[in-house]
Amino acid sequence: MSLRLIISVVLALIASSTQAQGPAQSLSYIRDIQPIFTEKCVACHACYDSACQLNLGSGEGAARGASKVAVYDGERSQASQPTRLFYDAFGKAQWKALGFGSVLDAQGSQAALMARMLDLGHKTPLAPNAKLPAEIVLGLNRENMCPLPEEFDAYASDHPKEGMPLAVTGLTNQQYQTLQRWLASGVPIDEQGLAPSAQEALQVQQWENLLNQPGARESLVARWLYEHLFLAHIYLEGGEPGHYFQWVRSRTPSGQPIDLINTRRPNDDPGIQVYYRLWPVQGVIVHNERAP
Repeated sequence: MSLRLIISVVLALIASSTQAQGPAQSLSYIRDIQPIFTEKCVACHACYDSACQLNLGSGEGAARGASKVAVYDGERSQASQPTRLFYDAFGKAQWKALGFGSVLDAQGSQAALMARMLDLGHKTPLAPNAKLPAEIVLGLNRENMCPLPEEFDAYASDHPKEGMPLAVTGLTNQQYQTLQRWLASGVPIDEQGLAPSAQEALQVQQWENLLNQPGARESLVARWLYEHLFLAHIYLEGGEPGHYFQWVRSRTPSGQPIDLINTRRPNDDPGIQVYYRLWPVQGVIVHNERAP
């Protein structure tokens, strides 16, 4: 057999093998990206008061982006617009109208802000099990700088050791490459809203029927229960692992899609009839989660 024939056979086998395997597996936000955020990022980026209001506990939060506005400001003399994820706005356009900027979108020839923050952290890793450098200030008094994309170069120059993840064990090489590949591929987010199973839906119906019975006494008891349970994460007996629910007020009765009443306080008068509903909790649940 000639050398040319051998080479042709080898190339044909390689091509055949590649075709059999199909194209490289595309990234899934649920399978590949959220687990990294959950392991390395949500400790600082999942509660209502997360750093720069960047919430990485869900695809909705990642797509919403970040804001320079502080949630809690003791010097503020007037109430600010609430920015509760899944409550006060939905989708990038609505969040942009509330002052949020994308950390996932490329800016012209510049990579996405998240990509540059991750690259800064990857290039300047901290020494394992060593004391943090004095210039990295943490704690309640830390000033979150929240640079905009056009401010990143100045931020990196002034804070070369404060890339992301900040002040913790950094990403592994595989995690870093996965996130950068996702960011470069257009940040596809395949996350779907959590929905109750059939067994959970039956229990949800029973609980909602209980709390929405007609009558003055029944309404008083229902309000009392709601005001004591609206912060709780409800797990139903025999429910699916990771499925939790929360009590909300809706304009629509049980059996119809929830039309959320998102008043500033949970017992503010909405001026309409209220129905108490169990709503699946979306996103990662963390210990430091707090209500506004």
